Amino acid sequence: MDKFRRGSAPAKLNAASAASNGAEQRKRPSISRTAESLHSKITAPFKSGKKKVEDSEDGGEVSKLLFDLFFHLPNELHIQILCELSIPDILALRIASRSFNNLVLSCQSALVRFWVKYRLGSLHTSLYPAPPPNHADLHYLLAMRRRHIASIKLTRRLANYVLKDTLQHTSERQRKMWNSVYEKMIPLVFAVGYFLEEHRRVVLGRDLEIGKRDASYGLGLGPAITKEEKKIMERYDPQLRLPYFYMYCFILQVLTRKLRPPTYAGSVERFVRGWNAVPATSEEIAFVLVLGGIDQVAKLLACKKYQERRRALDEFIKSLSPKDHVYWKKNWKALDVESPTTSLHNVPWACIRITKLDLIWEPVVTQLMSPRSKAYTKAEKARFAEVKASRGFVSELMGYDVLRGRPDNGDDSEAEAEDSEEMQSSDESG
Repeated sequence: MDKFRRGSAPAKLNAASAASNGAEQRKRPSISRTAESLHSKITAPFKSGKKKVEDSEDGGEVSKLLFDLFFHLPNELHIQILCELSIPDILALRIASRSFNNLVLSCQSALVRFWVKYRLGSLHTSLYPAPPPNHADLHYLLAMRRRHIASIKLTRRLANYVLKDTLQHTSERQRKMWNSVYEKMIPLVFAVGYFLEEHRRVVLGRDLEIGKRDASYGLGLGPAITKEEKKIMERYDPQLRLPYFYMYCFILQVLTRKLRPPTYAGSVERFVRGWNAVPATSEEIAFVLVLGGIDQVAKLLACKKYQERRRALDEFIKSLSPKDHVYWKKNWKALDVESPTTSLHNVPWACIRITKLDLIWEPVVTQLMSPRSKAYTKAEKARFAEVKASRGFVSELMGYDVLRGRPDNGDDSEAEAEDSEEMQSSDESG
């Protein structure tokens, strides 16, 4: 998935020498390699961001000849060349000229099939199946890239929360232990983003369809949608449903902590630092989770100060209101919620009822953990009760005590040895 974020260099022409009649001769390059070399020469000025200026008329004629030769190549070679590019390179190629834009659009169906088969992971394609070949377009790849980038950003914010707020007095070994599981959290966060996105689709589909012209826009609390959430969970691997729920609980735990002022400060310090603002309510947090998803959660956690996070939360809720914001329709489209069944034209005349925070996902898991349910064993149900009571969701996901940076078996002799060495070195320096 690295090619979602960084480009790939064009393949170089490999020259192989072969002996014939005692003299060395080079092999004739294949058509595909010649096309790749030609493509690198054509797109080099656009990738560097500088337009190549020809000093003579001969240079302009050569450049025009290269363009003509490239566009006269067979369509199969065009597809092969475009498949070697990353998504940012394809987008840059589209804005280079109208001819390149038409070329990309004519090959977009083949590009989607190639990315689904060779580039996207099994989790991506299982949760978001590719459209039929006749309806496949670049919008599918762009949406997948946006979701993947949002997962990476939120995972970084969660890692920074543990490192800076929780592990600030630990050793270097404990920090490395946490950094080693960073890659493990990305697919879990991606799966949570899928659940929140589908939950939002159900909520909007329900409220926008029953919206009337005489009704006014508003945000409120509505009933749970347990049946629809069960259908969403059926897309998950049964063995990973509980880890996905733990990751959701950990995200909610961090978000709730970051949207309330610290409790250790006195009244004077609260006034000086501006911590007298009212903490975010559970309804406001539910609005961010359901309407904003993991992308908006990552933006809130990116704010360093509590005042900035609180202000960003209020601005997000206000930006979706047709009464309070001029560009409300643009902000709704940025959430990628418009579909044939969900039209933004009904937003100003509908009351959107967000599910309560304690009714999102949790009733479904609680039902699976009931004594009559056979989805999990008795040991798994007992362990679930322990994790819920201790709220050690991330430690359960990682398999070791994240707060102390040691394995679950309690063998921290190495950590104690490192701590003693650090204490001795600090005493010597003192």
